[in-house]
Amino acid sequence: MSRSKQEVRRKFRAAVFARDELTCRGCGYASTPERVEEELDAHHITDRHEMPNGGYVAENGISLCAACHQKAEAHHCGDAVPPGFAPAELYAIIGSSEETARAASED
Repeated sequence: MSRSKQEVRRKFRAAVFARDELTCRGCGYASTPERVEEELDAHHITDRHEMPNGGYVAENGISLCAACHQKAEAHHCGDAVPPGFAPAELYAIIGSSEETARAASED
């Protein structure tokens, strides 16, 4: 992975974790600054391959622990999505929408 892409990913993760206060927005698990990289992921709500510039904007990301991340990934895998983990529901949790995320990704 190129250094510029690593920096884009780092900024995306930092922005999402800061907005979500190092807390899984699915179950409420709170991490610490020292452990956040191991305990949480910055999940792309709309797949990065479907968004302008990869969708690396906070408006398209949500902090999730491993268990909640697996639930949210069900949508991307074509599996049944547990209640509360559909893209529209995840966007609502962070006060965003796919349209808002797309617009932010185009900048």
